[in-house]
Formats: sequence, structure tokens, C-alpha cells
Amino acid sequence: MPDRFFTGGYADKTQPGVCLFSFDPKEGFTREAAWTGFLNPSFVLPHPALPVLYTVEETVPQGAVHAWELTAKGPRHLGGLPSGGADPCHLMLDGGFLYVANYTSGSLAVFALNDDGSLRERTDLRQHSGHGPNADRQEGAHVHFSMALGGEILACDLGQDAVFRYRNENGKLKELGRVAFPAGSGPRHLAFSPALPDRLYCVAELSSQVFALTRTVEGWRIDQALSLLPEGFTGENTAAAIHITPDARLLLCSNRGHDSIAALPLAPDGALGAPVLSPCVAQPRDFLVCGDHVLVGSQRDSLIRAYQLDASGRLTEAPFAAELPHPVCFSQLFTGKR
Repeated sequence: MPDRFFTGGYADKTQPGVCLFSFDPKEGFTREAAWTGFLNPSFVLPHPALPVLYTVEETVPQGAVHAWELTAKGPRHLGGLPSGGADPCHLMLDGGFLYVANYTSGSLAVFALNDDGSLRERTDLRQHSGHGPNADRQEGAHVHFSMALGGEILACDLGQDAVFRYRNENGKLKELGRVAFPAGSGPRHLAFSPALPDRLYCVAELSSQVFALTRTVEGWRIDQALSLLPEGFTGENTAAAIHITPDARLLLCSNRGHDSIAALPLAPDGALGAPVLSPCVAQPRDFLVCGDHVLVGSQRDSLIRAYQLDASGRLTEAPFAAELPHPVCFSQLFTGKR
């Protein structure tokens, strides 16, 4: 069956900011639906059990989060709430709560959900404070991502070079500790595979590195740090997305500036091998692994392009592309019922 997924991007309310696509390795892309009425839905997330889609409204000085029922006639607004900060850029669901990362203001918001998936109330807002050595990008806290793992909520703070560890106690976040990263590295997103239960991986936006971490009694310890760029590269680059292939044999990261996908082999014990770099579309932010293809979004050129992925991690351009406004997020459907 074709893979089905939602896309989100930077768009005004007159543009199709949220789309539903399917991808077939022989036929390419089919745009099943394209919806307007969203403002900068730069992250979209389907509910795993309900016909509900969550979207951010990435704006300043106050962003928002929205819930939409997916009907045969299109999305029906179930309501929205202020995100608690500026430029919300990531969503995560866990245990009946929706987590929202507010990038520019540096906070992590927690929302309780109703039984129908709609937003009930914001139960907590953890405001981070601090900065890093990069005066342009780390002048303050910048929460970029959250993940539920092992009973904890992990939150990447790019501005403070740290991953915060929280526990949700009845909708309130209790800090358990922090994982410190090298100064100026800018941890952005995390990746985890159930096939490697004691391993965690982090892509660092500012240093263009990937870090491998090992679970310890105290939390997580950094074991490896590898560059995502070729030796001698001197241009500007910021790393973006990180994903592990379903078979847990490769870890992939995107480079903006070098405009490439870095594929790093994963050993059975989770150790990372040297990256294989393949050129791709301009300004690749997010991407999606679909079988033996990788779908890469070009934020600059407003398109998605398909690449075939071989066992070594090398990408070869496939003859399939689709146009849409500034795509920066892919979210797969959990079931085929929507």
C-alpha cells in the first residue's frame, strides 16, 4: 500500500498550508487533499487513535495550537488555544497530553485533551532561562523539540545546549535533570528506535553534528559525536531533522547549506559509523523514509522530491516531485482510516 502522510509548512490562510499525500514507489506522489485556513502550520501531528489533527500556528509574539476533526468534507475546527509563547514549532502526544515547544520564547507547554481529542486546557508552562555562547542564535533559551521516553519527557533546548529531563505529574512537569551538550552545539531534535532501547541520538543544529547517547542509571551519557559535513567544508550550514530507518540500520540527518542528507550506519550495539553524504533539494528541513525511498522537503523551493535509498545510505534522485508551500514537516498517518 502507498504511504500516506500529512505535510505542514509556512503559508498564509489563503494557501494550502496542510496537505494529505500518498506516495507509491512506482507511481510517485498523489495529493489527496490540500487545505487552506491555517497560518504557518509548520508542525502537524495526527492523533494515533482519533480522526484528529493538531497544528501549530508559528507566530510572534504569541503562537497557538489547534485541533481539527478530519471529516469527509475536510478539517473541522475543534478549537485552539494560545501556545504560551512565541513561534511554537513542535508537537508531541503522550498519555492524554499534548506538548508544545515554543522556540523563540524558550518554553514547553502541556495541554490536557478531552475524550474527543480536542484541547481542554493548558496545565503547565515550563519557561526555560539561560543562554549559550553563540550570540546570534543562543541569546536566550530556545526549546525546539520534546519526546516521551521511558516515563520521562525529554526537551531539547538549542539555546542552552541541553536536553531537559522531566516527569509529568498530573499535568505538571517536574524537572529530573539535564543532559549537557558541548557549548555552542545547539541540540535540536532527538531520535530513538525500539530496536536499540538503551540508545538515543541527537542532531545539533549549530555545530552540524550528531551525538549518540547511552542510557545510564542517572539518565543519558554522550558516547559519540560525529560531524555531518565533509572534511574541509567551510560554508554555512545548519543541521535540521534526524530519523532512524524502520529496520534500525541507518540514521539520517538533513543539512541546510550543504543541502544534503547524511546517512550514518548503525551497528547492532547502536554505535554510529561514518556518514555517507548525498546531495538533495535546497534547504532541506524535514524528510520522511518510505520503504526504500526518502521524501525530502525543500523549504526554499516549495517542493518535495523523492530519492531512492540503497543499503549503504546513498540517495539517488527518483523521477517524482510535488509542489506545495514551503514544506517543513512530514507526519505519517497511524492508520489507513482517515
